[in-house]
Amino acid sequence: MKKQIILLLSLLAATASLWAQEGEIAEPLGEQTAPKHLYWSFGVTGGLDQNYHIVDMSYMNDYHYAKYAKGSSYGVQIGFTPWNWLTLRVDGVLLQKNYFRAHVVGGSTTSLPDTTYNQYVNVPVMLMLNVGKTIKLHAYGGGYWGRWLESKRVGVTNGMNGLVSYSENVDFNSPESQVRDNRSDIGLVWGGGLSTLIKCRIELGVEARWYYGLKDIQQDYMAHLNPRYNTTFVIQGGVSYWF
Repeated sequence: MKKQIILLLSLLAATASLWAQEGEIAEPLGEQTAPKHLYWSFGVTGGLDQNYHIVDMSYMNDYHYAKYAKGSSYGVQIGFTPWNWLTLRVDGVLLQKNYFRAHVVGGSTTSLPDTTYNQYVNVPVMLMLNVGKTIKLHAYGGGYWGRWLESKRVGVTNGMNGLVSYSENVDFNSPESQVRDNRSDIGLVWGGGLSTLIKCRIELGVEARWYYGLKDIQQDYMAHLNPRYNTTFVIQGGVSYWF
């Protein structure tokens, strides 16, 4: 996954260099003209994320959750800019909200790792404030709706003859999952970044954002249930086309 992201960013950098060279040649010849105000933009993004699984441990003192678990994020974005300083932006993002925990076996120092890999689709709707001309600074905020698409658990547990490794996919259609798992995802999103036009209609940008989940990933299926939430930090780059 990391190799794909590095390749994507390398291609974007190479493309930017070629377009920048073309712009330098065209401008002395008088072929480069000041662009008129463009209202719509469409782009693609890719990056890395770190998810923090918020859970009230209460009596579960034999489990230890890692502060962050790494993942990836890919998406598309659509922007409408009625004025240069304001943009309405809607994204469609595939991102991982993973988490890692260790089960400390009572009466021993044995720590059994357990990693859960979760794939989500998020659709954030945001208002973005823009400052600058050649290089623009952005700050934005809004809300998002999402859906939990896939889940897989990988780890180690105690078996009849010692420690046993396991790897299992969650079947969301099973009766157990339909009672237990809350697949809808709602929350807040905010962040900021910067971008620059490398040609009249092509823009490169980088940004950092937070997805703050407001909905428990579990349904209320048992008494004294400890709620669980995801909060996800993303660093991503992207390229957009204005029209």
